Amino acid sequence: MHKFIPLACALALSATWALSPASAADVKDKAVETKDTVKDKAVETKDTVKDKAVETKDTIKDKAVETKDTIKDKAVETKDTIKDKAVEAKDTIKDKAHRVKEKIADKMHHRSDDRVAMTDTRAAQEALKTQGIDPGPVDGRMGPRTRAAISDYQRRENLPVTGMLDDATMAKLNVRSSRSDAVPAASPTTQPDVKKQNP
Repeated sequence: MHKFIPLACALALSATWALSPASAADVKDKAVETKDTVKDKAVETKDTVKDKAVETKDTIKDKAVETKDTIKDKAVETKDTIKDKAVEAKDTIKDKAHRVKEKIADKMHHRSDDRVAMTDTRAAQEALKTQGIDPGPVDGRMGPRTRAAISDYQRRENLPVTGMLDDATMAKLNVRSSRSDAVPAASPTTQPDVKKQNP
């Protein structure tokens, strides 16, 4: 039996050497196959990443355009709102200025009317004094004494008793109104010069 042991070892050793190149070839094939698989996976992953990058870029670009359009729309809307508010404010200021102008004109007209009334009253007071009726102080104010004096004068002259300086009373007192709307006295008519008409 001892003889068979070296023989078995020799057989085993020769079988290992005979099979060794086949194993090395299998390992080499497996390594090449694994390398190709890894390479294919790397290319596939690279393509996937590239596609995702392009897709993300397009999404970002679309979002940027959408945001830009939204901002543009908001800016136009804000501009229109500001323009409308400015027109409204301008109209309001214009209306207020017109009202203030009218108030000033009314006040000036009333002041003018007050001055005219005072001038007319003063002239009537002086005329009443001349006629022997006491209107109180000659101050251009239509007080109770002046009204009473006008009423007395109207009774005495058979005028309607109003206690006011109406046109009939002023004409009878020979007081000319200082109002601008009063009718001016008629100027005397002149006869045409016959000598100038006939050469």
